[in-house]
Amino acid sequence: MIRGIYTAVGGMVPRMNQVRNVADNLANQTTHGYKKNSLFMRELITAQYALDHANGVERTEVPEEYRIDFSQGGLEKSDRTFDLALNGPGFFRVQDAAGTMTYTRNGRFYLNQNGQMENSEGMLLLNNNSAPVVIRGTDPEIMANGDIFEDGALRTRVGIADFDPADYPSLAYMGKGLYANPAAVNEIAPDAKTEMFQGYMEESNVNPVLSMVDMMEMFRMFELGQKSIQIQDQTLQRSVTEVGVVR
Repeated sequence: MIRGIYTAVGGMVPRMNQVRNVADNLANQTTHGYKKNSLFMRELITAQYALDHANGVERTEVPEEYRIDFSQGGLEKSDRTFDLALNGPGFFRVQDAAGTMTYTRNGRFYLNQNGQMENSEGMLLLNNNSAPVVIRGTDPEIMANGDIFEDGALRTRVGIADFDPADYPSLAYMGKGLYANPAAVNEIAPDAKTEMFQGYMEESNVNPVLSMVDMMEMFRMFELGQKSIQIQDQTLQRSVTEVGVVR
């Protein structure tokens, strides 16, 4: 009977992880460029694995697998000069102060004191030669292919990075809408159909209605585990107080 309680608890732990995952998606439904994260159970019998993990015992088998949904989000008009949105596959390249390059779909940029386009984290937007994008004026025109014109003259081109669709699951999410590229994964030429829109922002691809349905389903399954524990606990109590009484 004790084993049954542990099994029920172990089955509840993955539901807690799924609830946290859905809650994280809901919290980022208004975050520009955010991509929905999904959690899948890869094994049919996961209760013991999940329970061991909750107790700090790690196994080589991983019962849970997170997948990022890189599908296109809607485009929201902002009319800000330095807001950029990608319609199609690909990422903006950004670089931090240490020179580390990461990838993002969040195209909200600002012009710093050096005339460089940077995001809210101070990371610089890179051009197609992996150098910081520099703007000399204040009213550049950015074309669908990323070309930046000032006073009718082509100055530079915003770099668009892309990967083979089979390599997308290998991208590591770093938080704040940033993705790291493993050394084994190589960039490919951006899709010719990908367009860049100036004065627009890509919305999150999280569907709040579906996410709330998922949340309710997870709560129901969690409650079933609780009821199972209560039933087994009541049975144990009867075994102790009734069966164990010497008459």
